[in-house]
Amino acid sequence: MRWVVALVILGTASAASVQETEPAEGEERDGKLFSIFQIVKFNNDECNTNMTVEGAVLTGTCYTAAECTTLGGASDGGTCASGFGVCCYNKIDPCDTTSGVKLNTTYLVNPGYPGTVGADGACTTGEAARQITGAADYTWSIYKYRTDVEQIRFEFIVTDLSAPASGDCTNDTLTITGADAVTNKVLPTNLCGVLTGGHIVVSVKDLGTNALALNIKLGEVGSQKWAILVRQYITSQTDYLAPRGCLQYYRATSGTLMSFNYNGGNGEMLNDQMYSSCIAQTDDFCDMSLTGVMDLTGASGACSDKVSLGCDVLCGQTFGTSGALTWNYTGPYVVTTLSDSDNAAMVGGYTIDWTLLPC
Repeated sequence: MRWVVALVILGTASAASVQETEPAEGEERDGKLFSIFQIVKFNNDECNTNMTVEGAVLTGTCYTAAECTTLGGASDGGTCASGFGVCCYNKIDPCDTTSGVKLNTTYLVNPGYPGTVGADGACTTGEAARQITGAADYTWSIYKYRTDVEQIRFEFIVTDLSAPASGDCTNDTLTITGADAVTNKVLPTNLCGVLTGGHIVVSVKDLGTNALALNIKLGEVGSQKWAILVRQYITSQTDYLAPRGCLQYYRATSGTLMSFNYNGGNGEMLNDQMYSSCIAQTDDFCDMSLTGVMDLTGASGACSDKVSLGCDVLCGQTFGTSGALTWNYTGPYVVTTLSDSDNAAMVGGYTIDWTLLPC
């Protein structure tokens, strides 16, 4: 919650609470309109800017103009809280090495974005402008924007890195370090290829004033491109917080699950994955209808890679009957993904469309 002292000429706002100070004893209220200070308070809620990222409206956080500047953000004229605040956003390319991420709803982008690193990746901030060649290594330090942040969500709006080799990220690698122990048990240490459309949730309750780090290492600069939205959730945002141990969290009544680097069936399953994707339970919904395409190593009863949907453990190329099955309700919706250390067969992974069904 932020408090702002403002001089207001006329009216009040529906989205912001306005309180007028009382005149001193003996002071007349009439004729004093322009000397009355009003206290305005509003939440630092998420808001929409007038800009787009990959065709989607770029989101920001509602702050005063002064707070936005102090936090290293910018605004494009978009307002919030009935005009008392600005929609503050942050878009940081890795050439700016002077400050870490301290603002909610921050976009981490490649040098030269919206172009690629190789074609357009000249640094324009921080260091003197330079064209990037050869290998490259970029790290962002991400701090809690307030002390009661519990989770940080990384949404891969677009993330296109070099493909793996037999499931191993031998050229490019994306890693996240500094999360709590519960996240580190399931957090992949080898992410590469096309991650667009996916996301990762990490727990940071024990982070304190330290920084979480996101690192992207490129073996050779080329056609890589990324825009990653970083959202932070506080203790009171219980609807948004993922259950303990869930690396991915979905809150809609329908959606799509896919393995990292599935890439529309053109990708390759990454090795050594072990994590759970969770779907929020919703009143009046029980069973789940699923359709999917699967290409995992192994066969029923002898799965090297596997996806578990309740009591069903799946692998190979068969998904239900003609690509469809029903997940009968047995409790929380938790989908577990496991892959071994070998993808010499270069299997592609899986994609699963799901819809919750009324009880």
